[in-house]
Amino acid sequence: MEIKYENFKKENRLKLFGHEDAGKEREDRLLSYYYKTLQYEDIISDIDLQVVIGEKGTGKSALLKMAFLEAHNTPITPIWIRLDDLSELYSDILNSDDLYQLKTLWKKSISKLIVMKLASDTQFSYGEDYDKALQWAYTSGYASRDFISRTAKIFKPMYEKYINLEDHPDSGERGVLERMITNKNIRLFLDDFDLDWKGNASDILRIKSLLLSLSDMSSDMDGLSVRIALRTDVYEMIRNEEFSDKFESSIIKCKWNNNEIIKALAKRICSYFDIKFDEESTQDNTTMQYHLIRYLNYVFEPRFSEYTRSWCNAPTHRVIFSLIRRKPRDMVKLCQSVAEEAYQQKLSKINDNCFFNVLDTYSQERLKDLVNEYKNQLPQLQTLLVRMAPTKQEIQSKYSERYVYTTAELHNKVKNILQNLTIKIYAPSSEKLKIADIHEIAHFLYKVGFITGRKRNPSGKLSRVYFDESPYLLNANVGDGGYAWEIHPAYRGALAKGINDSWESTLDVEDEEIE
Repeated sequence: MEIKYENFKKENRLKLFGHEDAGKEREDRLLSYYYKTLQYEDIISDIDLQVVIGEKGTGKSALLKMAFLEAHNTPITPIWIRLDDLSELYSDILNSDDLYQLKTLWKKSISKLIVMKLASDTQFSYGEDYDKALQWAYTSGYASRDFISRTAKIFKPMYEKYINLEDHPDSGERGVLERMITNKNIRLFLDDFDLDWKGNASDILRIKSLLLSLSDMSSDMDGLSVRIALRTDVYEMIRNEEFSDKFESSIIKCKWNNNEIIKALAKRICSYFDIKFDEESTQDNTTMQYHLIRYLNYVFEPRFSEYTRSWCNAPTHRVIFSLIRRKPRDMVKLCQSVAEEAYQQKLSKINDNCFFNVLDTYSQERLKDLVNEYKNQLPQLQTLLVRMAPTKQEIQSKYSERYVYTTAELHNKVKNILQNLTIKIYAPSSEKLKIADIHEIAHFLYKVGFITGRKRNPSGKLSRVYFDESPYLLNANVGDGGYAWEIHPAYRGALAKGINDSWESTLDVEDEEIE
């Protein structure tokens, strides 16, 4: 196969590596390249309520969307709901601070929205019958165990009256309503319900009441199942609340290991070049690396040059997963950036020079992403992160490990920062900011993924731990579990002290254990 640099122009880069937000990807493309992890089997199961949790960029929306798309090939009637779909229904929820009133408002709003969504999948004119259906759903239907069967009964004459299938043989959307009327089951997919999350008491109450409402509805309403995606830090604040045990068994952790991300990248490359992706061969660890690297070699040089300024002869795939925080979105952003470099240089394959040309910008963008995502919880986050850069003393005393700290060193670094800066954070128990102490700041840095835990395993390789794996580490009453702490390599370029600070030397890309 002849590989040309034109494969890296913008329109082809998008096809080659996919949309950075796979939840917004074209349906046919997502279906062609999506790599299904074990979590996918959980989300398509028959369990009534499933709560998908994961950090931003880990593919929660893509996981929901894939399950939603493939549900169309089953007897299930899928309905996709975003927060903005509630529109005027949401104002009453925002204005309430009573748990039980909020639960009722969520149930009313979601039940009404189900009727609206079912009707929107058709093309018939809304009339008096439809208005009555909406009113019934909101005022009393939300409390009915037979809500779905009664909704089907209400829609059936409307469907038969306004829809003549023979006149519109190609309209597949009406098949959704027809399926619901026939099979009387619905699966809701809720996404982006934590968009306006700040971590204060009202946010916690709002999401907690939503989860409790969905738990009630999925258990009380015959034929209803629910899937919802939330960020990990959102759920961790909810789980400390009363009644959280009602949905703890419904949690699916959306997380990736390095091998899974490389498989996802390999499958996207195969999809672009119309090559069969042999998933069976990637299940066997003895052959997996060979097959994955073979696919990646269509667009990447397999190794960095022996003359490169860092990571001499390092396998390219190891460089990639060392920089991407175990997030598919990071993988896409990095690959698209290096592909753009290859296109500018008219290269047929992406080489080490392409990586080094984009690393600092890539790092600055990841730092900006982090600040944008969490500044509502800690308004001075930008300043805090910048001040976490190595000091002159740290560079002199531990040059190659200047981004690595014992727990005592981490606490001392935060303590020094606090001598000249007062940092406030939202307290879950109130609507106000409170002054954060050393333990709270250290744990926050861990929670948002700025730092990760690391220690040597019996094989001598580095084993890493992320917040979603051990969320209680670094709490004042928990400790560090034997881990040291490391500023993630994705952020080091943004913290580097100018062009002479070769931060790449602080990262040994072959030192990490491969899952």
